[in-house]
Amino acid sequence: MPRGLPPSPSDGRAASKPLSRVAYDSLRTMILSGEVRPGERLGERELARRIQVSRTPLREALGRLERDGLAICKPGVGYFALEFDPKVVAELYEFRKILEVHACRAAAKRIDENGIRELADIVKQLAVFERKGKLSLDQLREEVDLGIRIHEVIARESGNDFVRETLLQLYDRLRLLTWIDVLWVDKWPLTRKEHRDLVKAITARNGPLAAKIAERHVLRSRDDALRVIKARYDQGGRITRAVHGGAPR
Repeated sequence: MPRGLPPSPSDGRAASKPLSRVAYDSLRTMILSGEVRPGERLGERELARRIQVSRTPLREALGRLERDGLAICKPGVGYFALEFDPKVVAELYEFRKILEVHACRAAAKRIDENGIRELADIVKQLAVFERKGKLSLDQLREEVDLGIRIHEVIARESGNDFVRETLLQLYDRLRLLTWIDVLWVDKWPLTRKEHRDLVKAITARNGPLAAKIAERHVLRSRDDALRVIKARYDQGGRITRAVHGGAPR
């Protein structure tokens, strides 16, 4: 199992947690851990039995998985776990690098005091998670969302609505790959540092430095994601080994 990721069965589920959320968390764990293979059909009857929920909350969870990019729905056939295409992943990161480097340069020039305060507040919230050490799945989700929020604020502060809208769409598509960085690659502390350094450069209005940090961050994330995708799947598609020897953690 990857670090920080709880097991997929519903043991210990919070009484107040909706069953659709229980099903979603369990399914996502199964996909990210390799318990469900890339491209495998997500059969409702079998999954409902394994997760111990009825098919109604399971269908709600499957719909959310599709919206989050973890699964695809084939009309008349059903849901399937996402398959990674290394070529598509590389192209997405290349496009992100071009836009994000531009956004960082522009944001460093145009960011106002409200934007600076917002980024500083996000960094403070992230520091709380970093001090906690081992995080629950919900806490990991919150930290991932805050990390993405940094990039969203910078995109907004670039002052270019087209760049912002396109980057937001890219971030949605790359959200699952961010989980690879969190759960499977021993570089999440580096990601945290890159976020701090990026905010520091933006708020200091140092465009060239911000652009350099952003490019390094995107390229490093791309290389790690591709290494995981290519190295962790055997012929049957099942995750088999740690890239850096750090999972499980």
